[in-house]
Amino acid sequence: MKVLILSIGNELLSGRTLNTNATWLGRELTSVGCVVKTQIVVPDDKSSIMTILDELIDQDKKECLLLTGGLGPTDDDVTRESLFEFVGSDSKFDSEYWNHLSYRFDKFGMAIPESNRNQALVPLDGDIIDNPIGSARGFKFIMGQTVLISLPGVPSEMKAMARASVLPWLKVRSKLEVHSMTICTTGIPESALIEKIRIPIQNDHGCEVGYYPSLFGVDIRINSNDNSAKEFLVKEITSLLGDNVFAMDNNKLEDAVVKLALEQNISLSFAESCTGGLIGHRVTEVSGSSKVFKGSAVVYCNNSKIDILGVNKDSIEKYGAVSEQTAKEMAEKVRLMFSSDIGLSVTGIAGPGGGTDDKPVGLVYIGFSSADKIMVRKFNLGSGRSKNKLRTSQVALNLLRLEMDNV
Repeated sequence: MKVLILSIGNELLSGRTLNTNATWLGRELTSVGCVVKTQIVVPDDKSSIMTILDELIDQDKKECLLLTGGLGPTDDDVTRESLFEFVGSDSKFDSEYWNHLSYRFDKFGMAIPESNRNQALVPLDGDIIDNPIGSARGFKFIMGQTVLISLPGVPSEMKAMARASVLPWLKVRSKLEVHSMTICTTGIPESALIEKIRIPIQNDHGCEVGYYPSLFGVDIRINSNDNSAKEFLVKEITSLLGDNVFAMDNNKLEDAVVKLALEQNISLSFAESCTGGLIGHRVTEVSGSSKVFKGSAVVYCNNSKIDILGVNKDSIEKYGAVSEQTAKEMAEKVRLMFSSDIGLSVTGIAGPGGGTDDKPVGLVYIGFSSADKIMVRKFNLGSGRSKNKLRTSQVALNLLRLEMDNV
């Protein structure tokens, strides 16, 4: 089925908010066999919404127009009113749903605002799409051969509703069977990755290949109508990339680390300086991490490294807090502190200040300690404080993943 995506929101046009909904929908719709014809953004303005709906909808075409945004309780949420008027449907007040919303607010010790009453309005001619995690429900209208679907703009709510009802509904009606796989890689730049897999990619493989680079690595999306062709290309690519592949189908690196630690019954502890607890945060976002993650010490200043971890003061004075020697001691000390199988440490210069010719911004040392192995790796990750913290956490988790196989 052909799909048109219409995103509604002033914040999207002004650049204050990235349109991640359209990106996510495009990827997911393609994976269920839909063809995305266009993506358009319009402001929270009734006239603009009505005009674009009139331009996009051709009732003689078998298409789906998928809207996101503008279903909240505030004054600028005008999608609901615009939709009802466009399809020519009167509305009614859903007292039962209003009572449900009131109860949910009451559970949090809050009185429900009157502005939420518009979220209990439902069309007389149209279907309701339930929202399992929020208050703004969606709508589905049939206009000739065209299906008009409206979902809220909050990404978590939109995704939950799309996964629960919209995507399965579209998949059943799609004539195109698409087999998809995402190869998740890290530790290799996009240019080097593409060069490494150049030969199989240039072959007549019968697949659609997409690259999705980020601070964390490069995801490779393989789509094909032929499952055997998809499987063959995935096998070729993963074989060439080797350890740079850490997971399949959009899993995060921390998921892979926790999974591996659980499988091997390995306990972990971290000593973090420049990342400020980010590595521990990422690991504890994974369900089941409490079985393997014993704890962490965020030792940002020199005194905390000495007083909390027990790093030798002379080491810091002689070599500096950002050094191979300090990273090594941090990893050893945190492993002993928490009696864990592995101790991991990070110390570096996140920036934008603090760098020197000898130790520039982006310099990071990552230490690894187990019962029979101690090692330190040096990285130069570039400028930008937030990016450096994210990159450091990724590099550290990847080193941990690779080394766990040898413990």
